[in-house]
Amino acid sequence: MPENDNNTEDWVQNQIDSNLKRTYRQPSEGKLPDRMAQLLDQLREKEAARS
Repeated sequence: MPENDNNTEDWVQNQIDSNLKRTYRQPSEGKLPDRMAQLLDQLREKEAARS
């Protein structure tokens, strides 16, 4: 994959992470619910395996 595509993909993933964290933030903790974090980890693993 060309470097530019990699940078774009990283930027998109960071934006998704940030938006999900902002949406699901718990007032006192500031983190994603465990299930949402697990799903994001699974997606990252699948993407890494495709590369």
